[in-house]
Amino acid sequence: MKNFFEIRENMAMKMKLINKMKKASPAAKKALEAPSRVDPKKKQNEMSDMEKTRHMAATAGLKTKSPEQKRKEREQQAKNRMNRPNPEMLGNSTHTEEKDPALKRAGVSGFNKPKRTPGHPSSSHIVVTKINGKPKTIRFGQQGASTAGEPKKGESDKMKAKRKSFKARHAKNIAKGKSSAAYWADKEKW
Repeated sequence: MKNFFEIRENMAMKMKLINKMKKASPAAKKALEAPSRVDPKKKQNEMSDMEKTRHMAATAGLKTKSPEQKRKEREQQAKNRMNRPNPEMLGNSTHTEEKDPALKRAGVSGFNKPKRTPGHPSSSHIVVTKINGKPKTIRFGQQGASTAGEPKKGESDKMKAKRKSFKARHAKNIAKGKSSAAYWADKEKW
């Protein structure tokens, strides 16, 4: 078996011959392309084309992957694709409720599920809703405001008027739907 230096020297000589061949006359090129008179046993001892390119790349400081390494990479990529959730099965959204970071940040249990925030300086509630498939966090309700809530039996006229005023004042914004704070305030507090 040849050592590293012999192989390198052999490769350098071959490169010189190739360069000469590029500059040579057509007759010389034809002679170089003629069948070799090299002993077949010696041919077996020489490196294969793949080994030569790997060796040349290694001496030049480059890294090449063997066919086995490439096969293993393809298998790993196939496994990763199989473990990835299918977007069609998840519906139109790219987020799932369990893993959505917006839900975790807001501290709510799911989409369209409002939660009280007594520690917040100005807003009394928070909700995360989806608008065009993207999560949106909405804070609503005035902190500390005494609201009418759901209508109760025997409710005072003052509270009825208060509820009616809120709904009239914010009617346009309530009509916008789940994307507006007024909608959620109307639903939860009024």
